Amino acid sequence: NEYKSYLRMGRLARLRRLRGPKSRCERFLTWRKGPLSTECLAYFLIVVLVYVNVQMILAIYAEKNYIEKEESKFHIKLNKNPIAEHEEQIRNGENPNSQENNGGSPKKDVGTSGDKIIDTLCPMDATCPAGHVHVYAESGPRRTKVCLNGKDVLPAWKTGRGINIVVINPQRGTAGSTYTFDTYQNPGTDMIDIIKEMNDGRLVVMTTQDEASAHLGKEARLSIEKLGSTLIHTLAWRSTWAFVGQVGTSSISEFEVIRHPLDRSSWPDAIALSRCIPHQLDNPALLHDLHTEFCERYDNYGSFCKGSWVRPQASPTLSQNPVSPANTYPIAIVAGNRGSYLRQVLASLFTAPGINPDLIVVFQDGYGEETFEVARQFGIRLVRFPRTDSAAHKEDTFNQADHIASNYKRSLDTIWEMYSNQEYVYILEDDLIVSPDFFSYYNQLLPVLAADPSIFTASCWNDNGYRHSSEDPALIYRTEFFPGLGWVLSRRMWQEVLKPSWPECCNGHSWDLYLRMVLQNRGMDCLYPDVSRTFHIGKTGANVFDEFFNGYFREKVSNKEPYVRLSDLDKLDAKSYDKMIDDLVGSAELVDHTADPCDNHFIPAGDKTLVLYYYQRNARETRQAVALVGCLRLWNVDKVRGMFNQVLRTSYRGNRLLVVGSMSKYAKAHMPEGVVPFRIAKYKDELAENEKVEK
Repeated sequence: NEYKSYLRMGRLARLRRLRGPKSRCERFLTWRKGPLSTECLAYFLIVVLVYVNVQMILAIYAEKNYIEKEESKFHIKLNKNPIAEHEEQIRNGENPNSQENNGGSPKKDVGTSGDKIIDTLCPMDATCPAGHVHVYAESGPRRTKVCLNGKDVLPAWKTGRGINIVVINPQRGTAGSTYTFDTYQNPGTDMIDIIKEMNDGRLVVMTTQDEASAHLGKEARLSIEKLGSTLIHTLAWRSTWAFVGQVGTSSISEFEVIRHPLDRSSWPDAIALSRCIPHQLDNPALLHDLHTEFCERYDNYGSFCKGSWVRPQASPTLSQNPVSPANTYPIAIVAGNRGSYLRQVLASLFTAPGINPDLIVVFQDGYGEETFEVARQFGIRLVRFPRTDSAAHKEDTFNQADHIASNYKRSLDTIWEMYSNQEYVYILEDDLIVSPDFFSYYNQLLPVLAADPSIFTASCWNDNGYRHSSEDPALIYRTEFFPGLGWVLSRRMWQEVLKPSWPECCNGHSWDLYLRMVLQNRGMDCLYPDVSRTFHIGKTGANVFDEFFNGYFREKVSNKEPYVRLSDLDKLDAKSYDKMIDDLVGSAELVDHTADPCDNHFIPAGDKTLVLYYYQRNARETRQAVALVGCLRLWNVDKVRGMFNQVLRTSYRGNRLLVVGSMSKYAKAHMPEGVVPFRIAKYKDELAENEKVEK
């Protein structure tokens, strides 16, 4: 066919003018009629054979060159162990996959055995102590390898595309069964069954070759996670991954590495794990040694590191504290690398009656080692995401807000995959201490959410919950504002409201601002308590610094009682709550509107229901409300938080206070004639000028 195309282009005609008439061979190849030439056919077959042999020789040479290159690495005494370099980057909170750390392309993590070479393809870093076995696990696009105590236990002919598994009996120091699962094409259902049938205590070595994530199902990922993996949920297209876990362990494994390609069209280099693995990953003596090492390594863990260490135990359920079914739903903790904060959060959860530690999952943004160590101390599940996963080529525009939003999206996606049969998920951050009645609080509010589709969530947080403005732990408010900082999300709200419209990277907007915009557009409300059920301890973060913390968080209060019976739960639907606000405004005592609202004695302590009105030019304006709540020492950073139909309801020095907009329907119905709504002095000139322009 190619020859005929040349003929059409006239090239053959030019050749004929140079060479003369066409030969029988040319006639044969161009499908012209003529006698069949044996000589021509022989020439054709010779050309094909030469081509095939050349390709085979080139392929053999390339493979030999690759093997020699790999072997040469173990005969050279390296100045720095690449594995140690990789682990040092993780301990420092760096991403070993970033371009900055890899000089533009990922480095290979290769095990070395120092001066002593046991097997050039099975390196050992050192002789392992008693009670340990040495495992070398290598993953890469072209090959995978597993060695046990310096001997190859996964021959090349047993490996294949996808996930390769070697089962080890640590007491005997021998390798047993080996498996290969092509998870590029299959979901790994057979792998799930095999893992379920493995004997407790067996070490399981897993490596990848070629591509292993395309069809790897969530059930298979969960079964691997139960072996102690913290990175399996981040295994993505063409990622290289090596892992050593244990069947029946209650501890997460530190023996795991992963590398991601820079984009979908590239491949990462090979990655290797070469470590001495203890026979029992959750051995109490080993965990005690790890705790001692942890306390020597990190500061700010004084109370946690005092005395002999015992793994924290969950608090029992009190008979007078009904928590079921609220305590059967998973808890997602969105975290960075603030281990000292996370330790306090986990300690508070473990003291909440009814807690099930198996339902706590920490989702970490990045590979910070301190967070990993804290999670291991408590024996809870940890999922680590690569910090630059969605920003490798957008570093200039990918700011802190984008990092947090990206981590929230990945965390919520993953938690619903992990608990596909659950209806609710609690969402916390790594600097939110929970109250002891956390589960009983939600046990009373979840039925309210289920009955009212216009309520998006019930939050633990009151933005205005300061010492002078937070009195009644049984009181629940309804608001158009999303409080965040400890909340519950239903599967229906995630699938129908949030997930379809979650913004793409990178717009620089905070995830909670996006969520508030969604709720506003859909006309949905939230519930929150008068006394918070979480306490914000983070003095450093994306949006918090010392001065801001001292001004807006230090004086917050949270509930300390183990059980509180919430009041007026039957009045939290929109219609009933609106009527209740109307009744409260109508019966409330009017505050003196001639006094200075910024005076410290403006509203004295008491036990009354009070109302005050702020000036509005239209029903949506809240500028004067922001200034007014600032005088009352409530939250006034960006807007008034906690409002419902232009009314802020709060406790204030023992009183029940309603701050009402002058253009709201409540003011039109109940504000006495002659009352002048509050206008804060610094805005009076601006308001007068605006009114003059409007006229």
